[in-house]
Amino acid sequence: MSLSELARTANISQPCGVRLVTLKHFMAEQLRKPSGWFGSVILRRLLNRMNMAIVESTLSRLRLEPYHQILEIGFGGGDAMALISRCLTTGVVSGVDFSPEMVREAERRFRREIANGRLRVQLGDIAALPFASATFDRVFTINTIYFWPDTVQGFGEIRRVLKSGGLAVIALRSRENMERISFTQHGFRLFSPPEVPLLMQQAGFTNVELTHERRGTRYDEVLVSGIA
Repeated sequence: MSLSELARTANISQPCGVRLVTLKHFMAEQLRKPSGWFGSVILRRLLNRMNMAIVESTLSRLRLEPYHQILEIGFGGGDAMALISRCLTTGVVSGVDFSPEMVREAERRFRREIANGRLRVQLGDIAALPFASATFDRVFTINTIYFWPDTVQGFGEIRRVLKSGGLAVIALRSRENMERISFTQHGFRLFSPPEVPLLMQQAGFTNVELTHERRGTRYDEVLVSGIA
């Protein structure tokens, strides 16, 4: 089931529109911060399936090396970290998510990788990343920017934890695409592609680049990268 199909399940006519509003808010909140059985089982699997193409595009843009220290912000279902961990030798991929359910699921799924020191996960928030400055060679996040409380501050935190010359990649869907999904009007901040590079530059990133692929499809891919 796609996000659009999930959204259509919310369009059930009820007196005063009570169920309509409730379901849309529920889906919006689950996408922001997965919780409970629905978030940890259903939504986690759905997000992994829906996001595979944009995950692969993002990882390609990161230009990873096997010795890199890498951070994913908002790892959700965890497939991006799984792909990265297989390519590392001396490097480590870390993940931070502010959903306790996603952290617990990742600890269960990646218990071997965590035990051998190639992967780490912890609870945390873009507003104050729980890492020392200049820790990572690469930082990326996929489909989380809509929920940041302060976008420029979030970019500032990413820049802080990156080493000098480190690369950040932000992946998202365009405003034009996301507006087709009814529940994105609840708690989402949507972006037209040209807006995001300007926000990165405000936070001090240089060599900012934008690509917009698969335009006009259900799942377009906006990738914005910058150097700390």
